[in-house]
Amino acid sequence: TGIYASSDMGVTFVNVATTRTQNYEYFERSRNVLIATAESYDVPMYWAGSVGTFFATLAPLSAPSVKYSINHQGFLILLNSSTRKRGFYYQDDNTQITSAWPNNFDLPSSADDEITVPFTLGKTLYVSTRYKIFRVSYVGGNPDWSYQSVRDWGFIPRTVRKMSLKGGELAIGMDWSRRVRIFDGVDDEVISTNIEEDNSMCDFATEKISFAGSGLVVSHAEVDPLEYEYRLNVAIGANSAQTTHAIVLNGRSLAFYPYSNQGFQCMCVAESASRQFLVAADRSGRIHILNTGNLDVTTAINDVYDSPFLYKVTPSVSQKSQKIDLYFKAESSGNIYYQDRADLSSVFSDPRKIFNIQNNVSSVGIVQSIDLPVSQNIY
Repeated sequence: TGIYASSDMGVTFVNVATTRTQNYEYFERSRNVLIATAESYDVPMYWAGSVGTFFATLAPLSAPSVKYSINHQGFLILLNSSTRKRGFYYQDDNTQITSAWPNNFDLPSSADDEITVPFTLGKTLYVSTRYKIFRVSYVGGNPDWSYQSVRDWGFIPRTVRKMSLKGGELAIGMDWSRRVRIFDGVDDEVISTNIEEDNSMCDFATEKISFAGSGLVVSHAEVDPLEYEYRLNVAIGANSAQTTHAIVLNGRSLAFYPYSNQGFQCMCVAESASRQFLVAADRSGRIHILNTGNLDVTTAINDVYDSPFLYKVTPSVSQKSQKIDLYFKAESSGNIYYQDRADLSSVFSDPRKIFNIQNNVSSVGIVQSIDLPVSQNIY
């Protein structure tokens, strides 16, 4: 347990904080420090970065133990404390490390509600609870903050990420009814309609995500900077404690589709040599670099390269008899697992196509040809 940092994208780690519960951690930049909070209500910590080997407790004995933090309008804001689930605590950036944190209020909602995620769109702060989304603004005076309920639904923790789509900044996340929504601060739209109900063509549907147990609790999302994709990992099955599938929204084509066999328990965006990569850890503890194609990474860790598009057009407008050839040259021995996304009737079938390459001759080449099936709209 604790907080670990890596300067080589997950090949080696160094411990930068101890006495942290083994739980999901959040990191938020606040002025010149990095704030760490946890879903287990660990005491908030900060990292000034000057030494780079340890975190320090934020405002000892005064800052509340909270799940979330966000920096907005010159304030560090701490949300959802262990004693006040709808608590909103704020302190000026200049005194965030030394203050007694006296400023706070509760967002109005039912007693069983709690804050689940804060996010900003443009210059506006939004705070989501299980049942509502509030627009919160600093106005000064008494009281210092105004808040307005703008939606009667809320986002699930860890599933909300921001993307710029159609010329505007949007928040994308899954709500507690298992629908994936986009929200721009004024309007919202459900974008998961086509995968909410089981159509018997694949093993995935959001209706298979359990309301009970860990189905919603283990869900989490990140935006892949290489492919410009929103990737939401979810668990299928009532008793599943691990993520099993990924729901992907491509920001370029706006295609929306699922991946099976995606057992990633957490993800983050890591930077190396001025390039950003999406890094994921699976249930066995292995670290994977996603969508690199292994072209720009000198130390590949465990690459997972997902390429859902065979052409520059989606399968709904493709014509039959287009063909793609895949060539593999052996550099080492092992299996290559392959699935095509051209025909949903066989996308998630098992076993997957397996190419076994043995590097026992001077040159080995494998060619696999794919003929697109009859066109149909699968998104």
